[in-house]
Amino acid sequence: MKNFTTLNDVFYYAKKNYGSKEIFFAKDSQKVFQGTTFNDAFRKAENVGLALLQLGLQPGDKVGLMADNRTEWAIADMAVLLNGSVDVPRGSDSTPQEIQYILEHSESRFCFVEHDKLYQSLKAILPQTKVEKTIILEPGFVSKDPNVFSLEDLIKKGEDYRSNLPSLELRAKQVKPDDLFTIIYTSGTTGMPKGVMLTHQNMVYNVVKVPVKVGLSAGDKTLSILPVWHIFERAIDYSIIAEGASIAYTNVRDLRDDFTKIKPTFMASAPRLWENLYLGIKQKLEKAPENRKKLFDFAYDVCKRWKDGVDYLSGNKLHIQEETPFERAKNTAVALTNSINLFLLAKILDGVVFSKIREALGGNLHGTISGGGALPSHVDEFFNVIGIPVYEGYGMTECAPIISVRSVGKVIQGSVGFWPEGTTVKILNEQGEVVPRGKMGIIHIKGPQVMKGYYKNEEATNKTIKDGWLNTGDLGFISFNDTLSVRGRVKDTIVLLGGENVEPVPIENLLLENPHINQAIVVGQDQKSLTALIWPDKERLKEAGVNFKEGEDLNANKEVRNFYQNIVKKQISSENGFKSFEKLTDFRFLPKPMEVGDELTNLFKMKRNVIHDKYNSLIKSMYN
Repeated sequence: MKNFTTLNDVFYYAKKNYGSKEIFFAKDSQKVFQGTTFNDAFRKAENVGLALLQLGLQPGDKVGLMADNRTEWAIADMAVLLNGSVDVPRGSDSTPQEIQYILEHSESRFCFVEHDKLYQSLKAILPQTKVEKTIILEPGFVSKDPNVFSLEDLIKKGEDYRSNLPSLELRAKQVKPDDLFTIIYTSGTTGMPKGVMLTHQNMVYNVVKVPVKVGLSAGDKTLSILPVWHIFERAIDYSIIAEGASIAYTNVRDLRDDFTKIKPTFMASAPRLWENLYLGIKQKLEKAPENRKKLFDFAYDVCKRWKDGVDYLSGNKLHIQEETPFERAKNTAVALTNSINLFLLAKILDGVVFSKIREALGGNLHGTISGGGALPSHVDEFFNVIGIPVYEGYGMTECAPIISVRSVGKVIQGSVGFWPEGTTVKILNEQGEVVPRGKMGIIHIKGPQVMKGYYKNEEATNKTIKDGWLNTGDLGFISFNDTLSVRGRVKDTIVLLGGENVEPVPIENLLLENPHINQAIVVGQDQKSLTALIWPDKERLKEAGVNFKEGEDLNANKEVRNFYQNIVKKQISSENGFKSFEKLTDFRFLPKPMEVGDELTNLFKMKRNVIHDKYNSLIKSMYN
């Protein structure tokens, strides 16, 4: 096991062991991927670090890093950390007001900015912060302002200061495990964002524990699509550096092409990406000839039954309740029969049908991580059946982010896997008592990954961490095969007028299983019943022959409403396991899709309070 105590140890280890390897890949103006060796990137990072040192950056100083996925981001990040300083990252799609709050609250002295366009939008707010020096990452930037530099400027300046390299190395080696490496401001699904203080130890724990769980190694090629400033992507990127794998920076627009260009072996993303890929595959199937559709359905049924049998025998089936000896014997007999009798047919059908789907995703994926939100069960099942294991993980910014993750050979659907060695998890009820296995409660965690606290917010810190135990605010349970399952947020729980507590996420996930629904949010706090806001898939609606005009209020269109009324009634039914008070009594169409930066966070999580406030009149109309 690698002996890291700080992230600087990770960087020096990579330099020693993988220095000549191309680790970072980014596109040029012709959209061709160009590789950068770790030695090249690290030397540039040292140069920038030396220039920052010369400009007066001190250990512990805060440095804004307002940029997106690119090699220059990694260079700036390493430069800050080598100085023993603390970076404060955010994406370039943030509003100037949001960036101003973050820079002011964190007291950042320096700030890296993605490009000139963002810099121009920040010009008005930067003088109101403590930022003394601004550095633009975009190549080719030229400035006449003595306090504004391009990254290229600092790389050149640092090259002239190379004789002073021992000073930078001394700073890097003086960093302690308990020192901060970053402050990440939460996306603010409720209220103002809080600054999560993470230490080198918090992240190093992730870097050591995660790769071995999910099978990430030196031969892997990965695509980076999550916001690089987000803790989930950062943990993956640092793990890639530590293992000597490679990162190719992509975006949603180019993703399909980049699958075939890079042929990734491993990838991490939020559930929304896997949902979109799933829907894309299903749409193609719907347009395929009838015989191909029947072949796919047959292959899926056979491979699922074979896989279910194998999973049960290997202990990879979720057990919410303890099995009786009779149940165990019966289930084992069925599993054994399916695993033996369907083996050959499943292998043939997999090669004929599912290998083509895997080929469209590059053909080499041996694993994927989904995190940052709940992965819908039908999407989870789909990718695992077609031969692309999904290592669903569970974490939060406050844990840098790992709490638990599925592992190679232990993909237990319905769970978020096992917590790593060194982490302790307990499930408490509202009275603070530990509940037995299989019972729902609030997840609490203790371990080396738990944050130092919220920056300049002792009250929020004390509410979240007590005696070293972090209250995640998430509802979940520990199964009888020692996995953790998450079922929603305590704050998401809807309490109806009759006192019934309802978790909206399972209802929303089942609505989204229908291809005619793109987005859904369940509401009903303090009401007699549940209702929902929906954004439809208009292309699918046209294909179904339902008449509507682009731009019209779909809530006034009886044909559209009747079509969706049938969908809602079928999805949220007793047959699908819903109680009477969990059924939806009405719904409304949203006037527009929910968007990142507005109703959604960067990881496509719904800002429920924002949505409730914004569409309050629409919600009220369902209860009048």
